[in-house]
Amino acid sequence: MISLASCTAITLRMYADRKQWPVTQIQVEVAMEKVEATTVFQREIFLAGELTDEQRERLLQIANACPVHKTLINPIQIDTRLNR
Repeated sequence: MISLASCTAITLRMYADRKQWPVTQIQVEVAMEKVEATTVFQREIFLAGELTDEQRERLLQIANACPVHKTLINPIQIDTRLNR
């Protein structure tokens, strides 16, 4: 959960800085729950600054493109072996 929150905040900060948008604060909170056999993450993003609705919508799209988000929404396979 911390990785998702951190990655989201860093990705948003980098994008906002590159676009020179007036984002003064970014806060990301992530909660997790099990719903039957599925793990569900709830991510809430707080943005401070004078942003237009279009800028906010674009930042939501960017949040969904952070590397940890992309990893979590794709099928994951873990191969484990013991090292002798």
